[in-house]
Amino acid sequence: MADDLAKLAARIAALERRLTQQTRTSRLAYSSLENGALDVYDADGSLRAVIGRQPDGTTAVNIVNAPPPPTPSRPTAVPVLGGIAATWDGTFANAVAVPLDFARVEIHASALDGFTPGPATLLGTLESPLGGTLTIPANRPLYVRLLARNTSGTSSAPSLQSGPVGPAPVVAQSVLDGVVTETALAEGAVSRAKLRIGAVGHNQLAIGTGNLMPDPSFEGAFTEQLIAASPLWRLTEGNGSPRGLRVDGTSSEPASPSLRVTELAVSPGDRFHLGFDYRVSADWAGGSVSLHLRWQDAAGTVLGYGTATATPTPGADWARTGQQVQAPAGTVTATVWLQNFEATAGTADFDNAEIRTVIGAGMVLAESIGTLELAAESVTGEKVVAKTLTAREIKALSLTGDEIATNTLTARHIAAGSLSASRLAIGTTGNLVGDPSYENGVIATYIAGKDDYGVEDGGNNSAKCLRVTTGANTYRWLQHATSPVLPGDRYWIAADYRTSTDFTGGKVMLYLGFYDEAGTRLGSDGVTVSAPVTDGTWQRVSKIVTIPAGASQANLRVGVDATGNTTATGRVYFDNLECRSLLTTPGPGPRAELSPQGLRLYDESGDEAVSLTTGSPNYLTLTNDGTAVATIDQDGNTGVADLSVAGRLTIAGDPIETYLSGFARGLVAVDHQTTSVSAGTTDYGYVELSFDADTSRMYRVVLDCYADPSAAGGELVLALKDGGASTPTISSTQIQSAIYPMPTAGYNRIHMETIRSGAAFGAGLHRLLITFRCQNGPSGQTVRLLGGSNHPGLMYVEDVGPYVPETGQYNTGGGTTTPPKKTYTKTYAASWSGSYANRGAYNSYYGNKCMQGYYSSTNGTQASLIGFPSSLATDLSGATIQKAEVYLYFDHWYYNSGGKAVIKAHKHTSRPSTFSSDSEAQTITWGKNVGKWVDITAVFDSTSWRGIALDPNNSDRNYYGRAQGVGQTYPPKLRVTYTK
Repeated sequence: MADDLAKLAARIAALERRLTQQTRTSRLAYSSLENGALDVYDADGSLRAVIGRQPDGTTAVNIVNAPPPPTPSRPTAVPVLGGIAATWDGTFANAVAVPLDFARVEIHASALDGFTPGPATLLGTLESPLGGTLTIPANRPLYVRLLARNTSGTSSAPSLQSGPVGPAPVVAQSVLDGVVTETALAEGAVSRAKLRIGAVGHNQLAIGTGNLMPDPSFEGAFTEQLIAASPLWRLTEGNGSPRGLRVDGTSSEPASPSLRVTELAVSPGDRFHLGFDYRVSADWAGGSVSLHLRWQDAAGTVLGYGTATATPTPGADWARTGQQVQAPAGTVTATVWLQNFEATAGTADFDNAEIRTVIGAGMVLAESIGTLELAAESVTGEKVVAKTLTAREIKALSLTGDEIATNTLTARHIAAGSLSASRLAIGTTGNLVGDPSYENGVIATYIAGKDDYGVEDGGNNSAKCLRVTTGANTYRWLQHATSPVLPGDRYWIAADYRTSTDFTGGKVMLYLGFYDEAGTRLGSDGVTVSAPVTDGTWQRVSKIVTIPAGASQANLRVGVDATGNTTATGRVYFDNLECRSLLTTPGPGPRAELSPQGLRLYDESGDEAVSLTTGSPNYLTLTNDGTAVATIDQDGNTGVADLSVAGRLTIAGDPIETYLSGFARGLVAVDHQTTSVSAGTTDYGYVELSFDADTSRMYRVVLDCYADPSAAGGELVLALKDGGASTPTISSTQIQSAIYPMPTAGYNRIHMETIRSGAAFGAGLHRLLITFRCQNGPSGQTVRLLGGSNHPGLMYVEDVGPYVPETGQYNTGGGTTTPPKKTYTKTYAASWSGSYANRGAYNSYYGNKCMQGYYSSTNGTQASLIGFPSSLATDLSGATIQKAEVYLYFDHWYYNSGGKAVIKAHKHTSRPSTFSSDSEAQTITWGKNVGKWVDITAVFDSTSWRGIALDPNNSDRNYYGRAQGVGQTYPPKLRVTYTK
């Protein structure tokens, strides 16, 4: 026994020694990796390293998923010749020691302040954790930032920024004689200020038409100095160039931030071409963007402006615009400006600006420009003044058969002696009026010395216009140059006019006069405005006229006819005259007619089938073999065959689903029972049925089945339980019950139902359970609920219609005098409406139309009020509003895509002289030419409101729109659902 104990003790001691040795041995002392890898994880279970064979077949130690390294300290940047020197001192902004997985520090540089480091800005690296210096080649000031990276490739946050720092200047002592040659000088490096007077004579100057705009792509030091004192202007990326200019247009009121670029020496009559690239941000709101020259005399007095203007599309890509301008008399200098006109929001960008001298005919050597120097189609009929190109101006033999299409001109088409210069028309698709805007001096020269006529500044979007002073009992007119025409041809004539505010007693006239070959006047046709608009605004008049038989010449005439009125006074101004030939198919039958007004198509009977024009009703008829199959008339009424609607179908302002929601939707859940379930005197579940409740609907829940008691006597107790979204049990909330006596044994048909609103159920899933039991019966009694294959039990949930509020009350039958509440839905047509300029005084110019938002400073930010009849106040007295809806038809928005209506409530019983409304607002997106009902219960929540207001109080053009008012085709309406 003692020997056995000794042996056991020895074995235990040996095991302890071996265990001690094992715990001191390396984990992998005798291990190897055979064609595999060892993964290393941190305490959180994230993979941190892969040792051994890598996924690409190589063998390495691969560090992954490391946390970001600390941020390097701010670098130092100093100028050096040809660039800048960026230095890192080896320290970190948020760490004391260098991390052991340090890999390198990246050096990034950019000319933009606050730039974000990326692949495009990486210029070099420092591999030592002790720091170092990197020389960055540069020709302009740069900003410098650092990034640290670890061995797993993770980057740190960018360091603080240094700069801007530019290259060190080269002083004279640093440059050897002869090193700087002509080709080594940068464009624009030698300016006027660097030249000694008299150092450059005329024989050292080369005449050219280069760009007069300094730094046109805004990439040099000139632009940086220019914007240094202008906080609204800054550099941004350009259009195909590294940099462009950006101006911030954010302003509570329309403003026009401008940047003065330079000043040019000019002479009267000098012509310049202005051009620039532009774009605006998606949220931009403003009038236009421009590059313009401000003409000044020797004293600095402003004489006028020469402008290249564009109205950009918010969010669109870069676009370009250009314009030719001419310096007026007395001009000595012109200052160059960039401008963001009447802006209130967003940014505008400019790039690639140009100002180039336009060479006049007097500067061109005779015969130095021939056909080889002219681009194809660069000289068209619109560029040739009528009757200036005759046989005398055409070089002998220069017009040959090569210039005339084959068989287009044969002998049988030309009568002997009938072809003269007066029978040739140049460019019949162009404007036949030679000086339509009175800006080329032809008309000004013709009327010189005639006090009743004059060419004055201030045209309609042009520099000049024609003035005709009204004369008592006199017809004063001005006739433009004569043009050749053919009988039966049709022409569109048009002109802009405005009157002085004191104009009275005259008619505004626009006519085309007809003459035969001998110059005898045959008659005229045109427009007579018997009651001109006299508020000083520009108006447009136009008409299509037909050349009568025998006419071979015509000219356009404008004037003021005060014949028969001895007290006529005032002035009429004309601008932008047009006389253009219509493109049409000959004959009275089916044909197409294209004019500046638009397009008209005629059917086989000669009746208009399609009219897509401005200033007249538009309509469209589609035919198939002469039979009309679809029509849209001038009132928007449409007749078609089949109709498929991919979007929303709206009827009289209500979506179709609004109409459908007024009907019951029928069964939403149903179950049939053909087997039996038994219960005793404790509740037991029978059948479960679930459905999704909508708070805007009403529901009926029904159980109809057979009950079969085991013995006569007692009662059957039914209950409807609602488990909500959870599994229902016999303890769930009870929402209905029924008790049936069981006087006899055998089948009895039983029925239980309830009607309940979706709001009472609560929105969402509801799992309903029927429970049952027997009570007060003989001992041991049971009852079963059942159905069969030919007499099934039934449980269903039915949608019975939209929500109906409870309006009943208890009545003992004793002659109560208070009737129960009732729900009413009434529609009220608006009784008055109007617009208010600057959200102040009523603006009678728009009548009953309802304007909102900002278009120009003329009316400022506009608002409207719409009122309803007094019956609204009577009906709502003592009522509770359930729902309020308004119908509006917006026939115009600033943008074709539509806009935003801002609706408020007001308490005015009649149209006030000044605007006011409640401050609570509801903003609704609206389409163009769209009428619809919208729910405004959120703002029309009081029985004291008497109407609505349209009041965005915002200059963003998205809010500028026009709704129809009282007396128009689709006037406003109010629909109120209330209980009373």
